[in-house]
Amino acid sequence: MIILGLHDNHSASAALLVDGEVVAVAEEERFTRIKMDSGFPKNAIDALQKEYPNEFKHIDRIAVGCVHQSFTDFATKKYPNFKIKDFLVEEERFWLPKMHGKNPDYLKVMNNYVDFSKCHYPLDRIKNINDNNELRALRKSHIANYLGKSQEEVEFVDHHLCHAHHAYFSSPIRNDALIFTIDGWGDHTNATVCTVKNGSINCEYRTENFNIGRIYHFITQLLGMQPEQHEYKVMGLAAYAKEHIIKEPLKVFERAYSIEGLEIKPLLNIQNHYQYFRKNLEGFRFDAIAGAVQRFTEKIVCQWVSNWIVETGYSKIVLSGGVSLNIKASKKISELDQIEDIHVCLGGGDESLSIGAAQFIWSKFQDAKTLKPISKPYLDLGFEEDDTKLAISHPFVTKRYNIRKAISAKDIAKILSKGEIVAYMQGRMEFGPRALGNRSFLASPMDPSIVKVINNAIKNRDFWMPFTPSILDKHASDYIINPKNINAHFMTMAFDSTDKAKTDLAAAIHPIDATLRPQVVRKDYSPEYYDIISEFEKITGVGALLNTSLNIHGKPIVHKPINVVEEILMNELVDVKFIVFGDTLLSAKAI
Repeated sequence: MIILGLHDNHSASAALLVDGEVVAVAEEERFTRIKMDSGFPKNAIDALQKEYPNEFKHIDRIAVGCVHQSFTDFATKKYPNFKIKDFLVEEERFWLPKMHGKNPDYLKVMNNYVDFSKCHYPLDRIKNINDNNELRALRKSHIANYLGKSQEEVEFVDHHLCHAHHAYFSSPIRNDALIFTIDGWGDHTNATVCTVKNGSINCEYRTENFNIGRIYHFITQLLGMQPEQHEYKVMGLAAYAKEHIIKEPLKVFERAYSIEGLEIKPLLNIQNHYQYFRKNLEGFRFDAIAGAVQRFTEKIVCQWVSNWIVETGYSKIVLSGGVSLNIKASKKISELDQIEDIHVCLGGGDESLSIGAAQFIWSKFQDAKTLKPISKPYLDLGFEEDDTKLAISHPFVTKRYNIRKAISAKDIAKILSKGEIVAYMQGRMEFGPRALGNRSFLASPMDPSIVKVINNAIKNRDFWMPFTPSILDKHASDYIINPKNINAHFMTMAFDSTDKAKTDLAAAIHPIDATLRPQVVRKDYSPEYYDIISEFEKITGVGALLNTSLNIHGKPIVHKPINVVEEILMNELVDVKFIVFGDTLLSAKAI
């Protein structure tokens, strides 16, 4: 059976499930070059169809993640388009008046962003923008027509059931388990708990009151950062907050919500979370606010998860949804005494709804136990030799770079051992938000001064954000404190570091709390990357590299070599001397 999974809101994607295996996932942003791009994932579908033409001819079902979508989100492409100031305008001109009983017209308020053509759905056919049934019918007919299928072959799947199915069936865990999904919002829900028994998923609890994801969203906005994109910056900043400055702002959060038994309980009738926290956190330092929201998040989710474990007796858990990307909260959960094993899925945000939707439909028609776990992260599409030729023949490149073919892992390791930074592209793209060695900036992890160079000269990142290490599997225990042997292959978990890591990986751990978010690299799923790290170890004695995503701030991870040229090399704020496309090395000329 072949199922095409789709997700059509922010972080839009298409996934191809063949005989129970996720063979490919294409993210719309990688093709449009618009971070978190939303709407019907036309480019992702087209790319998959070009790569898998025979499979597309035999698609049995189309599974669409999310039953309910927002017309205004489609019309404005809110999350990929809005800047911080736009969220503030939305708050002041729409949500605040609405809270006071008025009825502002959203499309007029945010008129600058209204463009029906950009989401690929014929939105001008909608008569009532508030009628979700009409919008869903339009989505279904458009999807069916585009793919040459009948509407009966298109099925919508609940948002959180998509998260739950991806969380469990994409994981290596095949025992009975608990699934926790937590996010900002999806199909009138922001958290669920499911049990898995004999491969069957049953939803035990769902709520629209678990507002942790929304609170983190609004705190990100309150601190002047991009909501839905920069929550990880708040998490990174939180570690800088001293204990004594967290205490008072933490009370603001604790007065709002608490865990009672198996449920989260609102303690106040908060009509507008942004306004509530804006008023009550006024006067507190930015790092204190970041530290407080992170501490609150960890406390709430740990207590909630712990109570469910005690109630059900399950000791293995899996996590998905946007809040699962909070690696510090997941770390705290993993440290609970009751937990035997935990898995945080690859791509825990909405980009994976296409996968979960396909897995749900598979389990409806086939034995769910035949679904295969995701064993390697390189599920997105790759590049060809012609793509490399296009990039290296670009006038900007020919003028400024020397070209060398047949570059080896040893050659790359030598460059890295000299303290240089290498932009590295190999094979298929990683699925999800983490670069895992196929679309990465690589550097030596030993010298902390390299962090400033990468932040200022290449990535244009915020100074407080840490980098991460890729570590050979044989050296994982040398650097990671992981007594429960939790899966650490996809950079979805944080761990405490060993004393050896504090020396060898000084540039790739958090400078304040010495935690790390590692990728443990196995040769079977990433042979080229494994060989580079191995050669680096022969030269330096350290079997690890600093790894950060191959993009500049605010852009998606690159797809093809030409993206590197146009978005990175031609950016006057960026200085990159060494680039590798497959086995082709570009090295800067002395101009």
